[in-house]
This record gives sequence, C-alpha cells and structure tokens, in this order.
Amino acid sequence: MLRTSRLSGGFVRAHALTLLAIAGAAAQAQSSAGPELASLSKFTIVPTFSATMILTDNVNLSPRDRQAELITQLSPGIQISSNAGRIRGFLGYSLNAVAYARESSSNNLQHALNAAATIEAVENWAFVDLTGNISQQAISAFGTQSADNTSVNANRTAVSSYSISPYVRGRIGDFATYDARLTYANSGSGSSVASNGSETSASVRVGGGSRLGWSVDASRQSFEQDAAGAAHSDRLSGVLSYTVTPELRLSVNGGRESQNFQGSDSQSETTKGWGVDWTPTERTRLSATRTQRFFGDSHSYSILHRTPRTVWTYTDSRDLTSGFGQLRLSSLGTAYDLFFAQFASIEPDPVARAVLVNTFLRNNNIPANTVLLGGTLASATLVQRNQALSFAWSGLRDTLTVSLSQGESQRADQVVVVSDDFANGNQVRQRGLSVGWAHRLTPSSTLNATVSAQNSRGSADGRSSRLETVLVTWAERLGDRTSVTLSARHSRGDTSGQDGYTESALIATLSRQF
Repeated sequence: MLRTSRLSGGFVRAHALTLLAIAGAAAQAQSSAGPELASLSKFTIVPTFSATMILTDNVNLSPRDRQAELITQLSPGIQISSNAGRIRGFLGYSLNAVAYARESSSNNLQHALNAAATIEAVENWAFVDLTGNISQQAISAFGTQSADNTSVNANRTAVSSYSISPYVRGRIGDFATYDARLTYANSGSGSSVASNGSETSASVRVGGGSRLGWSVDASRQSFEQDAAGAAHSDRLSGVLSYTVTPELRLSVNGGRESQNFQGSDSQSETTKGWGVDWTPTERTRLSATRTQRFFGDSHSYSILHRTPRTVWTYTDSRDLTSGFGQLRLSSLGTAYDLFFAQFASIEPDPVARAVLVNTFLRNNNIPANTVLLGGTLASATLVQRNQALSFAWSGLRDTLTVSLSQGESQRADQVVVVSDDFANGNQVRQRGLSVGWAHRLTPSSTLNATVSAQNSRGSADGRSSRLETVLVTWAERLGDRTSVTLSARHSRGDTSGQDGYTESALIATLSRQF
C-alpha cells in the first residue's frame, strides 16, 4: 500500500490550482501559436517516464541495525515549456511511487514540481507571475542527512510552496517609469518544526533619469506563520545613481523602515547605503550593494567572469530571509539548480535557460534531480548570510563543476517560541563542497562522478551533523528519447550524540521521453 508524503490538503489544492493555471496558459499558447511556432519548439509538451531499481545495504541509515533493501521507484511525469505569445514559462512534474520489497509499510508517493510562468494579461502593461514547487527537504540541519529521497529517514518531509504576483509597469510621459506589484506566497510541510506560512507584499517603484538616475520605492510585507504569528515590515527609500562611464555606475540610497520583528510594538529606523556596478568587459561583471538596516548591515556582492569554456561566480549576501519552506543556508539543491544558476550569465531569460539546462543535462546524461547539498527548514524569518563560489568548465568531451558554499543564519523574530534549529538564539553554520565531473565516452554514453560533503553546527547548543557522498554513474542513450543509467553510491553520515552510519547502493534507471 502506498502512502502519500505528508502535505496539508489546502497546500495540495493550492498547488494543483497553480499547476492547472500554468498548464492551461501553456495550452492556450499552443492553440494560438499555430504549427509554425510549434515547429520552432517555442511550445513543447513532453510526457516522461522512468523506472529505477535501488539495492541498498542500509535503507534505515542505521549505525548498527543495518537493513538491506530492494527499492523500486516508478516516476511518470510531464515537461511543458512555452516561449511564445503572451505566455512564457516552464513546468516539470513527476509523481514518484516508491515501493520497498521487505518493508511495504514504508511505501510512499512523492510529488516533485518545479514551475514558473509569466502571463502578459494586457500587452506591454499588465502581467502575472506564477511559481510552484514541491520537493523533499531535510527538516533539521542536525538530524540524519540522506543522499536521496528513498532512504527511510524521519528527518525528511515534503515541502510545498507557490506564489502569485500580478503587476503593472509603464511610463509616465518621458519623465519616469513605474512598476507596481502585489505578491502572495504560501508554503507548507508535513513537519511541525517547519510551520506553514504565508507572505503578502505590495510595492511601488517610480524612477527616471539617464546618466543621473533616481528612483523612489515603497513596500509593505506581512508575514503569517502558524507557529510564529504575524509580523510586518514597511520601507520607504530613495536611490540616486550616476553613470560615470558606460561600464561604471555608482549609487547611494536612504530611507525609513518600520517593523515589529523584535517585539509587538513597531520600531522605526533610518536606512542608508551605497552601490557599485562595474562591467569592464562583456564577460566580466562586478556588483556590490550595502545598506544599514534594523538588524545590522545587509549586503550583496557578486563577481561573474566567463571565458569561452568556463564560468566563474562568487556571491556574498546578508539579508532578511522570509522564504517559507525554502532551503536555507548553503544549500545548492540539485544538479539542475546548480546549472540553472551557473547558466544565468549565458542565458538571462529563465524560460530559455530552463530549456538550455535540460538539454545540457540530457546530452551529458547528468540526472537533473541529483542532490548536491541539502539545507534545513525554519519556522520564522531569519537574518541569513550566504557565500558561494562556483566554477564550471566545459570541454569537447568533459564537463567539470566545483562549488563551495557556507552560510550562517539566526532568527530575526525575537518573539517566536517554536523549537526549530534556530531556537534560543542559536546561530546555525553550514559549509558544503561539491565536485562533479562528466566524461563523454562515446557520442551516446558518458561517465559521471560527483563528490559532495557538508557539515552543520549550532553556536548555542553545539549540535552538529555531517554527510559525505560519492556517486559514480555510467549512462547510455539508447535513442533520442530513451536512456539507461547504472550508478554506484557510497555515503557516510553522522550527527552529534550518535554513532555515524555508512550506506552503499547500486542504482539502475531506465528513462523515456514520449
């Protein structure tokens, strides 16, 4: 008997509505685009199916009571992309049925969704952004960490999130441009530690100028969480920028912020900061911003450099994070997430980039859902700093990716009493490393290897965890739409106060696109 991974009914229905809205919009784009656009692959619907067999020597990730298991996973799915007309977006969904040969009570269904679309409701004026995501995530950074979603692990839950954001943008004569947006985001999980939450925000921006530019921004954000209650933040700020040369722009900003994160009464404070954007060449860009806010300095630094075969990126950010249900700290997510971020400099359009990434992964037989580094969930808004350095090199037959990341977070809301990783003023620090190599053996086969390591530690309670994984995969394309992969995996994990575990597995997957 299969049981569905825990998700509240309201969030499943909400995601179903988002899924239907995006799929319906895509279908409308197909009907209006005509065969000539379909022939140009501006709209595609691709049903998919994969069957996976996993033979593991430690399905429960136990230090002593190791149990071997044969796991079967059947995954029907669909991929939709639209790059035509007034509908631009992509959707990837799969329903993963996981069955265990010895412990059928652990059988379960897992939903996986990654969707985003922009609908142009009124030409060149009114738009609606839609996003939806369902994934399996670690509940606690200090619980047992696993290399995939088929291990029997109580420290894993299904997390569901979606957002709807209508907005308008246009010009006020030749004087200025404007942008007004409303956003509603919602997230839920099957864990009481990571509470259900929602965020509602409204923002208006007016700006103009050329060499000497200006803008005024006003915004209000409201946060509602089952465990944490309500909080809000209101901001009014102005920005002056000056383009010194076509390659260099400087800016200063100042304003006022009111919030109640640190108590029931609102507190108002002045904000001020600066920014620099420098693009010395078409392949190199440096950007830096820094603003003084109620929780200290927030900043965002980034460096990007491309050569014909490499992409180098470095980011360092510190800010208030309210993304309920999203992976925290130094998470890199899946192989798809990593390449989607690294290909941003090559293809800024997210729809075209999604097609580019999926094509690249398919041509190199790299499983898109390979988990690189996991994260952790929270029940309240956090002050979070993330640093990440990544490198990607693509040769004639080889592809190399290297990613290092570290992050630290602590709760911004001093009123919340829920016991998650950030309770009692605990600051969570996490570091991660992932190295991936893919070698094309023949025009249809590749050999891939991924080595990853991550560790987490709490500043107040001293808890910690570590996970190290080695994955080697041989992949063969049996045709344009069929492929088979054979993998060997070895993982080692431990948590403070417990003995560590090891797990080895052999994995075979047959995938088909229709």
